[in-house]
Amino acid sequence: MAVDQKAKSELTPLSEQLIGFGERQMQGRASTKSTMALMARADLPFRAGEWFVLRGIAAVVVAALVLFLFRGSEPVLLLLGGGVGAVVGLVLPMLVLRLLAGRRAAAFEAVLPDVLTLVSTSLRSGFGLAQALDAVARDAAEPAAKEFSRALAEARIGTDISDALEHMAARMNSTSMRWAVMAIRIQREVGGNLADTLHTTATTLKERESLGRQVRALSAEGRLSAYILVALPIGIFIYMLYGNYAYISLLWQEPLGIAMLVGGVVMMGLGMLWMNKIVKIEV
Repeated sequence: MAVDQKAKSELTPLSEQLIGFGERQMQGRASTKSTMALMARADLPFRAGEWFVLRGIAAVVVAALVLFLFRGSEPVLLLLGGGVGAVVGLVLPMLVLRLLAGRRAAAFEAVLPDVLTLVSTSLRSGFGLAQALDAVARDAAEPAAKEFSRALAEARIGTDISDALEHMAARMNSTSMRWAVMAIRIQREVGGNLADTLHTTATTLKERESLGRQVRALSAEGRLSAYILVALPIGIFIYMLYGNYAYISLLWQEPLGIAMLVGGVVMMGLGMLWMNKIVKIEV
């Protein structure tokens, strides 16, 4: 038996071995749950092990690219560039994942008022709640159609429909959907006209979205200024790296330069957080 298992392990493709290693590394981590939640929100078909391997490959590729760009430089610069490249390669996939999840969640929020209006109209036409949600799953725009299809699939296997919709709201991190689910729960417990309640909720969400667009328009100048202020020192550093290398190399050749470099990076990070708090206005 042990020999057969060993032979089976040897015959396993390298990709499956790497994914299995990634699964073991991701298992039990506190960040794994949030990562898989982002994966579900972005509707990406990656397992935890596949995501671990993808980040490892990205780190190796970006580090190799940085070493290729700085080929012929001093060993200290190569070591520093390779380390920075590896860190960037590890962080970049997570940033892309958050971007994709945020875009899909924003698209869901954008179509949600129309979806609730469709449900309200279906209820007024005499449909039950399950039938109205089925109409949404067939006729609504993406990603709402797919998410409501998942909720209906959960309801068909025994989950309460309110709980299925609550799971969808948590999966998409949608405050607006949580409000709608709360309205449905209250109506099912105390009675009332659910169609009118959902119509009122949809109207409120449309007004909230309109106000949010006005706020984003008014804060556009501040956000653009923040982007320019962040990009300016990075652009100057890259220009000086090729334009006057002897001058800029003092930043990692001298102890004072290293301290200035570290201090500059820290202050830039604090400045980015501060500017983000200033221009980000919750509606």
